[in-house]
Amino acid sequence: MPSLDPEEGDAIRQALGLDRAARPYRNHYPAPGDDPVAGRLVERGLMERGAATPAGLVLFQVTEAGARQVGARLPEAEAGR
Repeated sequence: MPSLDPEEGDAIRQALGLDRAARPYRNHYPAPGDDPVAGRLVERGLMERGAATPAGLVLFQVTEAGARQVGARLPEAEAGR
């Protein structure tokens, strides 16, 4: 699988909470439905499109393959979703 560009890696780390903690504790990345970074990650199977928020954003979620790309595992509470 091709490596992540910096924006893609940042999006996955942010979704997993790795921008604030040493271990993943969440799995959501709120972004507009047409977000180009999230769109690329969905196309590559590294994120999935989730539910829309009342604010009109989409909650993208990291897949197991996406977590592996940044050397992480999905948080236990959300791994089954």
